[in-house]
Amino acid sequence: MGRQQREPSPVGIVMPDLTSAKKALRRLLVHPLAKGRELDDPGTTILRKRILQEKKFLRSIYEEWYAAIANRVPRGNQPVLELGSGAGFLPLTIPDLITSDILKLPDISLVLDAHFLPFKASSLRAIVMIDVIHHLGDVRRFLHEATRCVKPGGVMFMIEPW
Repeated sequence: MGRQQREPSPVGIVMPDLTSAKKALRRLLVHPLAKGRELDDPGTTILRKRILQEKKFLRSIYEEWYAAIANRVPRGNQPVLELGSGAGFLPLTIPDLITSDILKLPDISLVLDAHFLPFKASSLRAIVMIDVIHHLGDVRRFLHEATRCVKPGGVMFMIEPW
């Protein structure tokens, strides 16, 4: 059997189905300690945090992202919210950060669903999310909530390396 082909695009270009290639790449890149772990298991997130702290190259990538984000957060008194904070260490770069995750985890300020943010309108200076948006079931609903919660002139940072 050959590669599966997608339907032709409107301009007549046929793109290969990359699903199996993406799966193979993820299998190659998965850390041996995380192999076979359930994504929604809090233990997996705790393990990912440990891996992120121990892998110098990976940690340096996150440190670079965090520094770039911290330098661009608008000044003000309103809080900054990080979604999907479980494995990260952004609070070391942004003091008084509200950390959150959908799972109950150590060092998390709030357990919440990003589709229903528990904040008043225009009450946040910024929302930060790294490796999160692909987990959201309804991205439009989330963006509506984020727009509601972030003050005028505020920002939303999303890094989605996958």
